[in-house]
Amino acid sequence: MSTYDEHLPHLVRGTEDIYWVGFADRKVGFSNNPYLIVDGDEAMLIDPGSRAPEHYRVVHNKVAKVLRGDFEKIKYMMVQHQDPDLCAALPLFEVIVNPEVKIYAQSRSALFLRYYGVNSEVVPIEDGDEFVFASGRKLTFITTPYVHFAGSHVTYDHKTKSLFSSDIFGGFSINWSLYANKYYLEAFKAFTEPYIGSKEALLSALEKISAFEIERILPQHGSIIDEDIDKYIEAAKNLEVAQWI
Repeated sequence: MSTYDEHLPHLVRGTEDIYWVGFADRKVGFSNNPYLIVDGDEAMLIDPGSRAPEHYRVVHNKVAKVLRGDFEKIKYMMVQHQDPDLCAALPLFEVIVNPEVKIYAQSRSALFLRYYGVNSEVVPIEDGDEFVFASGRKLTFITTPYVHFAGSHVTYDHKTKSLFSSDIFGGFSINWSLYANKYYLEAFKAFTEPYIGSKEALLSALEKISAFEIERILPQHGSIIDEDIDKYIEAAKNLEVAQWI
């Protein structure tokens, strides 16, 4: 396992241009993992996170380090569902990134973004839609309804074979690490079983993502998974979800 300083942005191992710019909220065992794709002269900020000052400040500073202060390089932001831990910082970034920024969200989530005070163009996406950077690099959006919100989606980066998995494969852990360790299956189970309300919805999402060749899973909470991908997918199929019913 590579070493890293969680107070600095971290280049996701095995990639040349995907950065973890998140923070570990160790008090509650709940890490938040915004990611930044830098592709030539363009950048996309994914699930930018909370607007709480102690959270936003961390993400802001990490993004600034990666981009050397040039926030206008961020021409796109993307959120994979509407929860405030992903979306609340959108208006804070909106005023410092490229003035023509476009925000991508699944259509059922997109309608909620105005309630955060978002003013930029919001581009609604549907299952199988694609986003293409100027370089030709392609992202595919995969809708995952009811995992855990009706408007949830995940995103596959064809260049790096990376799945930005939103809350799927997230984890709760006081002893958080950036990369999944031997304890992460339990952290994953602790997060997923109560927060996912439907086994049918989870299996549908897993079937969709299994159509893609995945070398790493980048969840919005918990740890990055870049080993034993099939083990985690199989474990997810056997979870007993909807634990709070």
